[in-house]
Amino acid sequence: MNIASIGNSYNKTLYDVGESIKSDKSVPVQMGAVSQDMYVHSQEESSYVTYTPNGRVDGEDVSENESEQLNILPERYKKSELSGKVYYQGELITYYELIQTAVEAGAISLDESKTVGWNMLNAENALIDSKATPLYDWSTTLYSEDRMYVYRVENGKITGATATWYSDGTTLQDVAGEIASGTPLSDIDRYKLHDLMLYDIELYDAAVNIGIAKREYDTFTNMYQNGQLTEKQFKHDCYPLLLLLFGKDADINSKNQFLQLSSFFGQDRDAFLENAFANYNPSNQFLVNRLLIEKEYHSYSGIY
Repeated sequence: MNIASIGNSYNKTLYDVGESIKSDKSVPVQMGAVSQDMYVHSQEESSYVTYTPNGRVDGEDVSENESEQLNILPERYKKSELSGKVYYQGELITYYELIQTAVEAGAISLDESKTVGWNMLNAENALIDSKATPLYDWSTTLYSEDRMYVYRVENGKITGATATWYSDGTTLQDVAGEIASGTPLSDIDRYKLHDLMLYDIELYDAAVNIGIAKREYDTFTNMYQNGQLTEKQFKHDCYPLLLLLFGKDADINSKNQFLQLSSFFGQDRDAFLENAFANYNPSNQFLVNRLLIEKEYHSYSGIY
């Protein structure tokens, strides 16, 4: 993956991604110049010196209409190199629009003793980075609220952000879904596989394990229906899959569990992926791995 560092802030480096993933979350190219932007007060901009938390200009003599007109960023923000774009709530907007949104929403107050670049990063942190959360309860990798960026975290601090989408319209999550649906790894773009492993190894591992389970269930079911496995052999081979779903409560003699197993793997693709990732349990996967590796569990189908 072609990655070039293009900007630094107090504790965060943003990355622009090359041909593999198209990233628009980048500090403008001329950020170096912006960082030297030492503000000099002028007569025409004096009314912007102090802002209230909701983005209004502070001052008793400002009429309501004038206040609404002044509820825009100072002229120097328009003249600065805020040409970069960023995804916010699923929409691609300019950094100028991001700052204005942050001010109007009361998420930040402009600090006119700081540079345009400083206020830009402050707005980005308030509206985007601070709202980062994992995709699932079992994962720790942080994604932006609209899932358009995945973050690198070091020592509890966000130090990098990478776009999750590719130029062909697919995303890292789509790659994980393809793996989990049962597509062999050899049939998936190796660069995308590398990206998923690099940026979210937890999601990659879950996708691989879910995909293996999906292929195994399909194989067991086909062999049983074709008379290649007896009912007893079929249940024996499905035991690791029951462990994956039910953990220590897995029981090959439970008709209800087999009905749930059939229902789970019999869902349409989208529903299966949604439920499989949401209900994935690393602890149950550990039980499966221990059964297959440490206890050398063998299947009648020859799968393991």
